[in-house]
Amino acid sequence: MKVAVIGVGAMGEWLADFAKRNLGEVVVADINAAKAWEVAKKLDVNSKPIAEATSEAELVLVAVPISKTPEVVKSAAGNAREGALLADVASVKSEIVEVMRELGAKLELVSLHPLFGPGATDVRGKDFVAVPVKPGERYSELKKRLRELGARVTEMEAEEHDRLMAISQCMTHFVLISYLAAIKSMKDLKKAEKFCTPLFASLLDLAKAVLAGNPELYGELQVYNKYARVVRSSLMEACRSLNVALSARNVKRVQAIFERALEPWGADEAKRAYQKLYERFEGKP
Repeated sequence: MKVAVIGVGAMGEWLADFAKRNLGEVVVADINAAKAWEVAKKLDVNSKPIAEATSEAELVLVAVPISKTPEVVKSAAGNAREGALLADVASVKSEIVEVMRELGAKLELVSLHPLFGPGATDVRGKDFVAVPVKPGERYSELKKRLRELGARVTEMEAEEHDRLMAISQCMTHFVLISYLAAIKSMKDLKKAEKFCTPLFASLLDLAKAVLAGNPELYGELQVYNKYARVVRSSLMEACRSLNVALSARNVKRVQAIFERALEPWGADEAKRAYQKLYERFEGKP
């Protein structure tokens, strides 16, 4: 399969490397031609102008910022060969899927979301969400190959995807970015790091991991996922309510939260999570 990866940011580079190893012949393209050439040289693949790369490919993967994805997909659809599979890998789906539905090109159209970043070494045990817009044989072939490599591919509608990602991505990122913003003002942070509890050590590592990511992506997730504001509001209301209770010396409020929070999982799963926390803290495999 001939694959064109449009966009050579961190995830685009990862996709190009993955495609080279597992899908077939790869060409990369980017609005920044010099950057595309550098990535192509690094991965030992070809680089071409976007229109040319798109027109020759059987699979076109668009890996550009969320805000740019709709216009790049529209442009790619105008250049792609008939019958090719055109897919994006943006983390927000509602708008791009609407754009795909309006395209008149004779293409297969699928919106993909790999639920991991460029730190992954392979796709085994990892999840892809797919929103099939106009699927066909090439999509079936790609889905089969991903599953052969050990990935899980789950199909759903764009609205459901965005609602779920608001919880698993937007709320998680908002918590960690807020934590980073708050902890920066703590003058004893460096000293506190020498006296880490297991929870503090784990949370701090998660926050540091965010700093290795793409701030533009984290910001766009909050702006372009229309459900992000809902989960942020829910989180802030929970913080406000708990702060009011604790300021009134109402410690039973914490117990009430624990009791309600246990309902989806149960005490046994909480105990397993606690055990994993200590295994990680003590460096056990």
